[in-house]
Amino acid sequence: MANKGFQLEEKMGVRYYIIPAFEEKGSVIHGFSTRYGGVSSEPFDSLNLGFHTGDDYHAVLANRYRFCQALGFSPEKLVAGKQVHKDNIQNVDFLDIGKGALDQDSAIPETDALITNKPGIGLIAFFADCVPLMFLDPVKKVIGIAHAGWKGTVLRIGQKTVAKMKEVYGCQPKNILAAIGPSIGPCHYEVDKPVIEQFQKQFSNWAQFMKVKSNGKAQLNLWEANRLQLLEAGISDVKITVAEICTYCNPELLFSYRYSEGKTGRIAALIMLVD
Repeated sequence: MANKGFQLEEKMGVRYYIIPAFEEKGSVIHGFSTRYGGVSSEPFDSLNLGFHTGDDYHAVLANRYRFCQALGFSPEKLVAGKQVHKDNIQNVDFLDIGKGALDQDSAIPETDALITNKPGIGLIAFFADCVPLMFLDPVKKVIGIAHAGWKGTVLRIGQKTVAKMKEVYGCQPKNILAAIGPSIGPCHYEVDKPVIEQFQKQFSNWAQFMKVKSNGKAQLNLWEANRLQLLEAGISDVKITVAEICTYCNPELLFSYRYSEGKTGRIAALIMLVD
C-alpha cells in the first residue's frame, strides 16, 4: 500500500510539511508550506507565496525569504514556472536559476512541471487546491515537481513527468519516490458534467476515482487519480506517499481557492538536491 502522511514541522516560526520517505534519503531539501509564519494580511494571511494572487508584492517577497530560510537556503536559488494547467515540463539547468524566484514575470512561461539533476536549484510550484506532485530518484539523483489540477490530471502530467525523467536522465520508475501533497479532497471536490466527461473519455478506470451522483455531478478524487497514474508509470505503490490532507477541510492551516471563493493565497511545494 501507498505510504500515508506528511509530517508537520516548525522552524523559525514557519510551519511546513515534510515527506518522511524523502527526508530519510538525505539527498534533498524539501518542504510543503502552510499559512503559518508569514507577514501577509487577510485574506492572504499569513505565508502567501504566490505573486499572482493580488497580495502586496513586498509581503510575498518577505514570505518567500522566510520559507526558504526556514528550509536553509536562499530564495534566489528558486526556479518557478508560470502555471497554466497544461502538461509542459521544463528540464532546469543552472542557467535557469532565479527564474520566477523573486517575481512572477521572469517565471518560465506556460510550465506546470520542472525536473533537474543539478544540486542547489530549488524547484517550486504553487497551490490552493490543485495537487502537488513531487519526485525523487535517489539512484540517478534527479528531482521533479508538478502542478496537477483536474486539467493537468486529465493530461497525465504526473506520468509525463516520470517519462521525462526517464528520457532525459535515464531514471528507472522502479527507483523513483513520489509524493501526492495536500490538495482538495474527494470529500469536497464536486465537479460537473464537462469535467466528468473529460475523465470518462480519457480513463477506462474512471470509476475508481470518480463517483457520479444522482444530481448529475460527481465527487472527484484527484489523489487516487494521480496515484493510479503513477502506478501505471511504473512507480511502486510502497514508494508513493499520499498526504491525504484536504485543503478545503483545513482552511486555518492551508489556502483553498474553492473554500475562499477565489480570493486567497498560495502554498508551495519545494524540492532541491543537495551535494
